[in-house]
Amino acid sequence: MVETGSTLRDWQPELRTLRYFLCVAEEKNMTRASERLRIAQPALSRQIARLESDLGLKVFNRTARGMELTEAGEILQRRAYAIMAQIAQAHHDVTAHADRPQGVVVVGMPPTPGEFITPPLLSRVKAEYPEIELRFVEGFSNALEHKLSQGEIGLAVMHDAPLQDDIVTTELLVEHLNVVGPCGALDKDSYTLAEAAAMPLIMPSRPNFLRILVDKHADEIGAELNIVQRVDGVWHLKSLVRHGHGFTILTYGGVLSEVQNGTLEARPIVKPQMAWTLCTATKADQRGKKAIQVVEALVRDIVGDLVASGIWR
Repeated sequence: MVETGSTLRDWQPELRTLRYFLCVAEEKNMTRASERLRIAQPALSRQIARLESDLGLKVFNRTARGMELTEAGEILQRRAYAIMAQIAQAHHDVTAHADRPQGVVVVGMPPTPGEFITPPLLSRVKAEYPEIELRFVEGFSNALEHKLSQGEIGLAVMHDAPLQDDIVTTELLVEHLNVVGPCGALDKDSYTLAEAAAMPLIMPSRPNFLRILVDKHADEIGAELNIVQRVDGVWHLKSLVRHGHGFTILTYGGVLSEVQNGTLEARPIVKPQMAWTLCTATKADQRGKKAIQVVEALVRDIVGDLVASGIWR
């Protein structure tokens, strides 16, 4: 008999060997087991002999009645059944969950669109995909683009698609810029960009994406923005406008809540009309993740519902 100390510690039988062993134990006959396994009897005998050699123990007694388990064989049989059951459960778990979206999805949102998207998004994910955990990061589009590139967020809702080969975008809607002022301060149905530029404006500093867009169109018509105050936080900006310190230029979605509450009003800017695309963005190497796919699809549905209802134009 061989020494069993290091041999048993290092023993790592193939699953096929355990399956052969269990079949012989169940059939109690080498011939019937070989027929069931569809392998030659000599090959099966060699596998069992090798198993016993590796263990340094007999697992079968060869009798006139056939193959009878030894005490060691009975112990191995119980353990082998447990191993096979665990493998079967692992296979079930993996295949059952392979197509089920799950995991953490970090979503980046601009402040105001996020105010209308995040509550229904969280509700729907909880109801439809409880194995997904959402985490939200607020930021302007330039900050979200950086976080997306660095892998800090998995999905971004942002204005203007990043011009990067490794980022994939999907358009949600095209918004147009509006003059925004306190209620009762705007007496026209629409304003030209030249008229808007001459107003006392409260605007973010460059390189804010919105500011770059407005500056670009103003330069094209030879207008100069009359900026009286620079503010780089959207809530402070809207607060200053609300309290009569000036006007600003934002998307309608950017003041949706205030327009509904009657604290601000917005009028579209025409001649030229300035379009700003709201989109979703993900890194190409994250695009295949099912959790990101379903969250992105829900964002599209929610924005579509807001537009269809007339809340967001």
